Amino acid sequence: MYKSEQFAHSRNFRQKIWLGHFLLIVLAYFAAGRIGLSIPYVNPNVSLIWLPTGIAITSMLRYGKLAVAAVFISAWLLEISAGFSILVSGSLAIGNTLGPLLSKWILRKQGFRRDFSRRRDVIGFGLAVMAGMCISASGGTLTLWMHGLSSDLVAVWFTWWAGDTVGALLAGPLLLSFSLTSLSGLSVRRKEIFGFLLLFAVANWFIFASPYSHQHLTFIIVGFMIWVAMRFGITGASCAVLTASLFSAWATSHNMGPFYEGGQANLLILWAYMTTMVLITLIITALQSESIDATRQIQEAYQRINKVASRLPGLVMQYRIRPDHSASIPFASDAILQMFEVTHEEVRDDALHLFARIDPRDIENGTALIREAMRNLSPWQSEFRMCRKDGTVRWLYLDGLPEPEPGGSMLWHCFITDITERKQAEQDLRIAACTFESQEGIFVTDANWIMLRLNQAFTRITGYAAEDLIGKRPPLHKTKQQDRDFFEHINISLKEHRFWHGELWSRRKDGEIYPQMITLTAITDNHGEVSNYIASFTDISRHKGYEAEIRNLAFYDPLTQLPNRRLLMDRLQHLISISNRNDTHSAILFIDLDNFKTLNDTRGHDAGDLLLIETASRLQTCVRDSDTVARLGGDEFVVVLEELSIDKEDAVRQADMIAEKIRQLLSQPYMITDFEHHGSSSIGVCLFHGGDITVKDLFKRADTAMYEAKTAGRNAVRFFDPAMQAILVVRMLLESNLRVALANNQFQLYYQVQVNSEGKLIGAEALLRWIHPDRGFISPADFIPLAEETGLIIPIGLWVLETACTQLKQWENSKETRHLTLAVNVSAKQFQQVDFVDTLSEIIQRHKIDPTRLKIELTESTVLDNVDATTEKMHELKKLGIAFSMDDFGTGYSSLAYLQRLPLNQLKIDQSFVRDLSHDENDATIVRAIISLGVNLGLNVIAEGVETSAQRAFLIAHNCYAFQGYYFSKPLPLEGFLALLKPPEKPTESDQIQ
Repeated sequence: MYKSEQFAHSRNFRQKIWLGHFLLIVLAYFAAGRIGLSIPYVNPNVSLIWLPTGIAITSMLRYGKLAVAAVFISAWLLEISAGFSILVSGSLAIGNTLGPLLSKWILRKQGFRRDFSRRRDVIGFGLAVMAGMCISASGGTLTLWMHGLSSDLVAVWFTWWAGDTVGALLAGPLLLSFSLTSLSGLSVRRKEIFGFLLLFAVANWFIFASPYSHQHLTFIIVGFMIWVAMRFGITGASCAVLTASLFSAWATSHNMGPFYEGGQANLLILWAYMTTMVLITLIITALQSESIDATRQIQEAYQRINKVASRLPGLVMQYRIRPDHSASIPFASDAILQMFEVTHEEVRDDALHLFARIDPRDIENGTALIREAMRNLSPWQSEFRMCRKDGTVRWLYLDGLPEPEPGGSMLWHCFITDITERKQAEQDLRIAACTFESQEGIFVTDANWIMLRLNQAFTRITGYAAEDLIGKRPPLHKTKQQDRDFFEHINISLKEHRFWHGELWSRRKDGEIYPQMITLTAITDNHGEVSNYIASFTDISRHKGYEAEIRNLAFYDPLTQLPNRRLLMDRLQHLISISNRNDTHSAILFIDLDNFKTLNDTRGHDAGDLLLIETASRLQTCVRDSDTVARLGGDEFVVVLEELSIDKEDAVRQADMIAEKIRQLLSQPYMITDFEHHGSSSIGVCLFHGGDITVKDLFKRADTAMYEAKTAGRNAVRFFDPAMQAILVVRMLLESNLRVALANNQFQLYYQVQVNSEGKLIGAEALLRWIHPDRGFISPADFIPLAEETGLIIPIGLWVLETACTQLKQWENSKETRHLTLAVNVSAKQFQQVDFVDTLSEIIQRHKIDPTRLKIELTESTVLDNVDATTEKMHELKKLGIAFSMDDFGTGYSSLAYLQRLPLNQLKIDQSFVRDLSHDENDATIVRAIISLGVNLGLNVIAEGVETSAQRAFLIAHNCYAFQGYYFSKPLPLEGFLALLKPPEKPTESDQIQ
């Protein structure tokens, strides 16, 4: 809908514009015609100057068919207003329309420009008007004769034709050139225009209306026409001509001026006068336009040439040698400053001083060349060295064409380029050509590894000739070691470092595989893109063969290709020597294949060899690259595991895991020739650390453990230290039980009271206890570290928080317990969980507890693992109202730097300091320092492990007013803790629980 309205609006607007132009043409034509009819000659129906013709031609050129209709209607109305009948007026209107239409058609055909900027436009306009007015004059004369309105056909036709032609010449240029731009151009010369008009008016009065008008002084107007044409352009000139013509016609019609003689107007001279003025002004303006256009074209051509010359990779200049042997440079592009370090002005008249900077060896040779070129008028081509102001030397190449000049001078049109890089490249190429044909094989490829060139050494080493590989990729040999990743690594190195050096296996033309030591280099272009690759290599087959043979014989088992006893002993000795410098444990595994002798006896040694080879392959898949798999001999293998855990128990567990993996893998069936063999292995493990053991002892201990595995029934793993084995079994059993303890509700929370100096109960610490159905109470010291290692501490810790929040909610419902706080220990691993804050917030919201009654106890290690992240989480929980206590303060690496950053509420003095408080002055000093530090930092201080009244008294005396320990109560289950809420009797020494 919107588009249709917009279209309708646009169409209405165009219609209004069309109607406006139509009416403007009709009115202009009609008005100009009435003016023309007011000056009749020869026949009262024929005008001397018919300006509507110019209006008709102009409007047809501008508006096309619209103007044709408007001209016809206005001409018809004009003739009717002159007193002609409708039929006569229509006939005259047709002629007055067809004449301008023919002129317009002729002008369009000849490519007429409406600004009269060319002489051909002036001549073409005049001829087109004359031709078209023949139609108008002929049609009008015949119409008047046929209706008896005129009898002198020749006079009427000529007068009609001349009046129409002059009118078109007078009005056409003015209307065609008239625009706001032309008016703005005239407005800047208002003073000159005013002076011109004044003088122009006086001259016309003097020529046509003064007492001296009969003196034929019309030539004076020619000067004014030249003035106006040169200064005011086509629009100003057309206005002046029209004004002068109308004034001369008016004066002649009133029996004045030089064109009226003896009572009869000399029409031919008057028309010639008007036509001459029109042509003078139009031709002068056209000549001026052509001159301006030619000047502009010359300037543009010069600028284009100068721009092209400035962008050329060299210097364009003219070099003139005069008869007196002086020299100058009439023209030089901007490159002269960069090439010769002089400006053009400095050498425009004298250029001989430039020769002082040319190498004397080149001047002599160049002089001979230029003399020869001058004699033969042939090109002058020369290379010479130019010394720059900084002392560097550049090679330049000059190419010049001679042009003899009048007076004996020779003008050289020269182009000079800097060829220093080319000269250097030529020298490099000469060196490279000698280097290319060296004893090393060399080949060159493009960016896509397509061979471009190779030397004779390449052919001698590989057997490939140039015609075999040019245009193809170099042959590649892919193996397990040289797979796709290997070659991709080479490409990455070339891309990042533009270089790769190493050993590569390749194939000769006869199919032989050989090793080569090769260097690959990537060549880049000016844009940093790789354009070529260059490779140089040598054949290292003989060296490689000797090396491999010696190494295999000395260090490797010939059957399995595993390290032999010698290499194993060397590696173990090295491992023992460096183990003093690190804290990690290592392990040695002795592996013996069960019933191997039976296989040899029943299936033969070939089957036994195949079993040994397959066993070696399986063992290598079970260990890391840093570990060692070796064959001692027979069916005995050894695996050395390096860099196990620092912790001995962890190292035992890791060694056991790998040994068990090996045992299971070696128990899987073997396909040996045409039968399936089922075997097993006995594995002995010996853990070692430090340099306090010899290789011989390691072998003895691992061998003993292996025989213990065989004694246990084979297909087993045994450690040399029975205590380690027991520890491992207990640990595995404990871990297994721990995984089901949470699901079976075997955990409980015990509560140990926290009291103030007045003995009032202020809160409790929740302590985790594990009550196993078979083993009974299991100490937290046994299962908490295991839970930390296995990650079970996270679900267990979540259970503790849930249970603690449930208990807090129950306490809120009782008057006796609603004031109590509950402290919960959170492990480092649990606190470092990304969602810990969100999880704890969700628990608090779900249980709807008062978060200010919940206190989180963190150890120093939890904070030190990541101080920034820990601090951020503590601040987020602090916003909820949760309090924080630093547990076991003083036992770690306490730092005031992070202590003051943490949003702590409380410091808890570790019981190790409180225990010996009474008789150890160092502990007493530490406790006093901790209390003082907490008080000065605005933190509460609580002491744990308080067991005597003396300890309590010491703490109170030194401003510690919160306590926890056996002096008040041991950790109790919920029922026992609630029993303490009853009014207690003051504890005595005999009531203390040790």
